[in-house]
Amino acid sequence: MEFNTGLLGRCFFAAGITTVVSGCAITSVFNPYPNQAQTYQSAIVADSVPNRSVMTDAILLDLSEERESADGMLYMMESGRITQLHSKFEESKQDFQLVIDKFEQQDLASTIESSDVASKGAAMLTNDNAIPYSGAGYERIFTHHHQAFNYWGLGDTEGASIEVRKVALEQQVLLEKYETEIAEAQEEAEENDFDISTVSSEFAGLDTVAGQVKSSFQNAYTFYTSAAIWEAVGEFNTALIDYKKAYEINPSVEMIKKDIARVSKRLGSSVSSTDLNLAKDDEGTVVILFEDGFVPSKTETKISLPTFDGGIVSVAFPTYDTELWPRSISLKVLDDNFTDYGLTHPVVDVGALAVKDLKEQIPAIAVRQALRAFAKYELQKQSGDQLGLAGALVANIYNIVSESADRRSWLTLPNSAQVLRINLPQGARELSLTAGIAQAKLPLEIESKKTTFVRVVHVNNQLIPQIFKL
Repeated sequence: MEFNTGLLGRCFFAAGITTVVSGCAITSVFNPYPNQAQTYQSAIVADSVPNRSVMTDAILLDLSEERESADGMLYMMESGRITQLHSKFEESKQDFQLVIDKFEQQDLASTIESSDVASKGAAMLTNDNAIPYSGAGYERIFTHHHQAFNYWGLGDTEGASIEVRKVALEQQVLLEKYETEIAEAQEEAEENDFDISTVSSEFAGLDTVAGQVKSSFQNAYTFYTSAAIWEAVGEFNTALIDYKKAYEINPSVEMIKKDIARVSKRLGSSVSSTDLNLAKDDEGTVVILFEDGFVPSKTETKISLPTFDGGIVSVAFPTYDTELWPRSISLKVLDDNFTDYGLTHPVVDVGALAVKDLKEQIPAIAVRQALRAFAKYELQKQSGDQLGLAGALVANIYNIVSESADRRSWLTLPNSAQVLRINLPQGARELSLTAGIAQAKLPLEIESKKTTFVRVVHVNNQLIPQIFKL
């Protein structure tokens, strides 16, 4: 394979120009994204924390300035979650609408083909961080999940319903997109005589975690949330479908079997179970949606690839450190009568979705990385031939500095999501919530035969509760 790279100076100039053209993705080209995201994670704190407002506002302002950048959709994912957890639903809605618009634009193949030329040129001379962020499948689903919360928080039940209904359609789009990307990666590998299996085998250690989920973009948390919403508004047929989908994805959650039986009985079906977790006439229902921690960030690994002339190049790949995989904790719930309702039930490991997504992307990443490595290797050789030892040394240093794995992902998402459904007597009640060392008291007004949704986020050793009613 031959690369027409030209003189070293001209190539470095091209690298600099195309990287600038690619926009603010340059912030991840030489500075790993997880380093930046630590700041965003710190912005998710309870309102009682001193100086919270000043710190959070400064972070959100920085994110807002990147709205139109090459990585704008990633920054708006982070911003949208931060603002939402501070109950700034209108601001969060605007952030996530930008993300949704970007995803829809990506679905138009002509848009992608025409808009990525400059960024892919920059990536060939730097790394994948120069390619504008396009989002992962599970992030796309969580975007609509969060947008539904925004409409809900603004009192727009119809808007929330529309976002919930989009989930099924989005998953079909993602399935088709995944199959197309895999086929294209295999075709490009064959055209360039590159054996993908030589790289894929290096990621076998991810299989244990990736194997915990059936799909990288289907998650029982989103289906359970939508099912509970449909049940609360009396659309039992739709609720039953989504409860069954949640159970199909995660059959380990026994509580969902009760939900399926309860709704089936409401639809007139005969059920054998007597434990339906059904509220009495003087009780209301509380659905607790618990989100724990932060999804793990990607790390970097170096893999050596042989060149066509017998040389060796070291290539950086994104991966996950499964040896240090975080363990989620559950939320313990008691009421003001000291009734212990036990712990929330884990329904999705978001980290496992992220690992599964990376495993699916390995073929495409491998092809890009290999072609880039060979191009840089050829550039180094030509620099030595044309500019001598000094030129080869400068090119080698540039290759080392610019060789960085793409570690971008939505890092304010939770590590896991869990659920619990309880029934409480009507009237003023108070729940005691505990997760690790974090505790909170939550006053509620329970209405007979009504459903109250309590979302609790556990981060930075704090519990952040939000209440949604239908």
